[in-house]
Order: sequence, then C-alpha cells, then structure tokens
Amino acid sequence: MNHTTLERLDELARERGIELRRDSPLGPYTTLRVGGPADRLASPRTRGELLAVLRLARDAGVSPFLLGNGSDLVVADAGIRGLVIRNRARDVALDPPRISADAGCPMALLVKRATAAGLAGLEFGISIPGTLGGAVWANAGAHGGDMAGILASVAVWDPVTDIIADREPEACGLAYRESRFKHGDEVILGATLTLTPDEPHRIAARVAQHQAQRRATQPLADQNAGSVFRNPSDDHAGRLIDAAGLKGRRVGSAEGSTLHANFIVCDRGGSASDVRRLGDLVRDAVAERFGVVLEYEIEFVGAWPAEVRA
Repeated sequence: MNHTTLERLDELARERGIELRRDSPLGPYTTLRVGGPADRLASPRTRGELLAVLRLARDAGVSPFLLGNGSDLVVADAGIRGLVIRNRARDVALDPPRISADAGCPMALLVKRATAAGLAGLEFGISIPGTLGGAVWANAGAHGGDMAGILASVAVWDPVTDIIADREPEACGLAYRESRFKHGDEVILGATLTLTPDEPHRIAARVAQHQAQRRATQPLADQNAGSVFRNPSDDHAGRLIDAAGLKGRRVGSAEGSTLHANFIVCDRGGSASDVRRLGDLVRDAVAERFGVVLEYEIEFVGAWPAEVRA
C-alpha cells in the first residue's frame, strides 16, 4: 500500500466524516491475540456505516480486509497494509421461523436470541466463536450441523455495481468450509436463517450440552485461533497429528494443544510467525508419516515475510 493511496483514503475519510484509526494493533481483536497493526482501522457499528466505509475504500482504490471476531485468523507480525474494517454491525430481526442478522453479529449472541425465541437448529453455533458473516463465508459448522443446513439467504454488496442483493443458498457455492464468498469481491452484509420451532428450555439444554463438550475438548482458556486444519475425508486432523506424535510440540511461543491436537495455542506476547512455522511443521510431518496433506482451516493474513512459506 503506497503512501499516496493512504493519503487519498485519509482525505476522503475526512470529507465524509468517517473515523479511521492509524497504525492500530490487531492482535487484541483476534482470538489468538498476536499480529501487528493495520495501517488504518474502521469500526462501523451499523450496516449503513459499514456500507459507507466500503464505498470509501472503493473510491480510494483500496481493497479492505473485513474483520469480525477475529477467530480462525492469524495476522502477520508485520500487520495488514491498507484498511481493515472491523464490522460491529449486529442488529437482529425475528420473523419466526426465520431470524435475520447483520454480518457482524456474534454467533453466540444469535444463538441466545434464537433460543429465547424458541427457534431450534442453530444450537451448533454456540461452538463457533466468530460472527454470522464469517460463519457464512466459511460455511462453518460443529456438532453435525453447518450454515448450509439453515441458510435461507445472504445479503451482499457488490463493489463494482454498488448493488445490494440477496443470494439464495444454491447460489452461494456452499461446501465443507467453503463458499463463493471466499473467491469473489462481494461483501456479506447479513444473512437470514430458517429455523424450527421448539421449546426454549429444550433448545437451551442442547446449547448447554454443546458448551460443556467444547469446554472439555478445546483449549478455551488459552490464546488460540480455533481448529488449525480441515478434517480430511473420512478422518480427523487431530487424530493424525496425535498419531504422528506432535501433540504438545512447541516452536518458540507457539505450542500444539495437549487438550486437542488440532489446536495451536500461543504465549502472551507471542509471535504469529511461530504459529505458522509450527503449523507447517505439523503439516509436513503428517504428510511424511501418513501421506495425507492437511489443508489449513485458519487463514493467514497480512504482510508475511518471504521466508515464511504458505
């Protein structure tokens, strides 16, 4: 990101009354809590504010990075060049059996609202630490459920045409941890889910069961970014990592969780590069031992040095 482009971004932001923070640390906004700063950071709190910042970026010739709750994400130690948009838009609307929300709505909040309204089917979302937008983007899932199973429509903004449209599930390219939104320019503004009426106490019991299972099997007390690798077909990444003798392996400030082999935890003040080096070490060792090449589920974003390979 050259200096002239940032100057143009700042100038337009001043003209439009949009607040941008300079050199803002991103680690505190991620669940792993490592990584460097963003050149500029915006934190819109409504869908209208989000659209204003998106249009600002477009008009300044900047490709923004959208940040939700910062899970499943490793920000480079050098940070992210250009503009990061931390989406805080989280309005929720109920129209039983459907529930709609802004992309910045945390999944835990959405589960809470659905439970209180007696709408079932989203219980698995309590184990997804991100936002609705991120969950749709990755077709996130847990406990046998995923977003593809409940998605009714996705509201998107097209930066080329400036058109806001609804995408039906069939048009979203949903597959295991996959969607069309990973490969295009459309920005997810929100989504509508179709759920099933049920007694709130029954829904709450299932949510509590999922929470208990998650606490018992995942290192929630430690800094982590969620599952590091996707599960290969007919197997589990954690099993392969454990069988390769890599559970608890450490590289610098990063360590494979002793509670769940498919998690990497990081020391306070740790290094994103250590996390990536450990992940690559694990991936290479599993490939050599079992002939299975694990695919990353976490996303490595920002300005990574050339010596840290993808």
